[in-house]
Amino acid sequence: MERREFLNLSTAAIGALMSGPLLNSCKNNTSRSTHDKPNIVFIFIDDLGWKDTGYMGSDYYETPNIDNIAQQGMIFTNAYANAANCAPTRASLLTGQYSPRHGVYTVASSARGKSKNRRLIPIENSRQVDQAKITIAEALKNAGYVSAAIGKWHIGQKPEQQGFDFGIDRNELKIKGHFSENGEYLTDLLTDEAINFIKKNNPHTTKKPFFLYLSHHAVHTPIRAKKNMIEAFEKKPANDCHNNATYAAMIKSVDESVARINKVLEELELNNNTLLVFFSDNGGHGTYTCQKPLRGGKGMYYEGGIRVPMFVYWPGKVKPGSTCEEPVIGTDFYPTFLQLAGISAPQNYELDGTSILPLLKGEKKLSRESLFWHFPCYLQAYKGMTDESRDPLFRTRPVSVIRKRDWKLLMFHEEWVLDGGRKNLEENNSIELYNLKDDIAEQNNLAQINTGKRDELFKELMDWQKNIKAPVPTNPNPEYFDKNN
Repeated sequence: MERREFLNLSTAAIGALMSGPLLNSCKNNTSRSTHDKPNIVFIFIDDLGWKDTGYMGSDYYETPNIDNIAQQGMIFTNAYANAANCAPTRASLLTGQYSPRHGVYTVASSARGKSKNRRLIPIENSRQVDQAKITIAEALKNAGYVSAAIGKWHIGQKPEQQGFDFGIDRNELKIKGHFSENGEYLTDLLTDEAINFIKKNNPHTTKKPFFLYLSHHAVHTPIRAKKNMIEAFEKKPANDCHNNATYAAMIKSVDESVARINKVLEELELNNNTLLVFFSDNGGHGTYTCQKPLRGGKGMYYEGGIRVPMFVYWPGKVKPGSTCEEPVIGTDFYPTFLQLAGISAPQNYELDGTSILPLLKGEKKLSRESLFWHFPCYLQAYKGMTDESRDPLFRTRPVSVIRKRDWKLLMFHEEWVLDGGRKNLEENNSIELYNLKDDIAEQNNLAQINTGKRDELFKELMDWQKNIKAPVPTNPNPEYFDKNN
C-alpha cells in the first residue's frame, strides 16, 4: 500500500465492544468530535526486565510512583516484546507487524559472535524500517492526532519521516550516554520534552488528541546514574538477583519520569481521557539484573528475554487494581490504538496484532491463541548470562518460537538444518517444549515426553513461517566447518 493511498482510509465504528461502564467514552467516531478522542501516552523503557519494578516483585529497586499508578490500572503478567533486543521490538511495535514483514531482526549485524562458532550463515538484517510501512503515528494522523516521538528511535530515518509531527533524540540534545556536558541527566531532559509537548498540545485548547511515544534510553548501557541516588542504594541491603546500585538508581529516575508525566496529565485535567501504557522493549541485561524465576534475559528467547513489565492506566475506564494474565505482545498496540481512535486499519496493510480493548474492558481472554517470534540471527554471550543460555558462546542462535496458551516451543535452526531435522528429532535437540503454567523457569524440556503437543505446536509454527514468508537460514558456514575438519 502506498502512503498516498493511506489518506483515503475510511472511518470505522468502534462497535459494541466500547459500550458499557468501562471505556464508555469511546463511541462511534461519527458521534465524537476530534478532541473527545482519547489521548495516548506510551512510555517505553529500554532493557527494563520483568521483575525490575516493585509491583512485579523487586524489593531492592524502588519504583513507588510506577507501582502506585500500575495498581490503579491493569497489570499484565504475560506481556511480551516482539524480540529479545531493541530494534526489532521497536520496528514491530511501530509498524504493527512481525519481524519477517519488515526485516529488522536485530541490532546492527545479524552475524554476531565469532564466525568460527556459527554453524549457519544468518539472514541479513535490515537496519531501518522501509518508509513504505505505515506507522502507528501515520495511522492516527487520519483520526486527527498530533504525535511526538521523544527519545530512542533506533529504526533508521527520522520520526518525522515516519509520520510523527515532532521528534527529538539525545543527538538533538547533544548528549552521548546519559549525561550532558553540563551534568544534566538524559531521562530528565526527555521527560522535560515530553511535558512540553503535552502542554503545547493540550486538547482543551488545540481541540486535537495527541499520541506521545516517550522512549527512554534508560536503563540501557552504559549504566550511569545520579550520584546521590547511587549512594542511597549502596547503603541498602541487596540480594543475589538485584544488587547493582547504579542500575537501581537508573530505574529510580525512570520512576520519577513516570510520576512527572502523570502529574502534568492530572494538572491539565487530561488523565481521565488519556490512556497511559508502560512497557519495555525486552528483558533485563543479565550483567546487571536478573528475572528469576524466569530463565535468561536480554538477547534470549527464553521468558527472561522477551517477557516484560506492562500496565495500562486510564482512570474511570480501566478497572483499578485489576490484573490480566492473557498473553499480549507489542504488535497488539497498533490495532488497539486504532480502535480507540475509531478508525479502521490501513487498506491492504497486514497487521499481526490483536486489539486488547476487550481485556481492558474486563474480558479474560482474546480469541487469538498463539504468539510468534522469528530470529534468524546470532547474539554473542555476555557476562552474567552463560549459565542460563543454551550454550556458553551465544545468548541465542537462530531460533523460531511459538507460545500457544500455556505451551511454548522453541525451534533451533542449526540443529534442525544440519542435524537431521525431523528424521533425527529424537536426538538432535532442535526442539524444546515447555509448559509455562507448570514450569515458568523453562527447566523441563518436554519435547520427547509430550510428543503430541510438540507436533501440534511445531506444525503451527512451520505453517506460520510459510504463510508470513519468514526467511530461514539454511546455508552452512564454511568457516565453522573448516575449523572443525
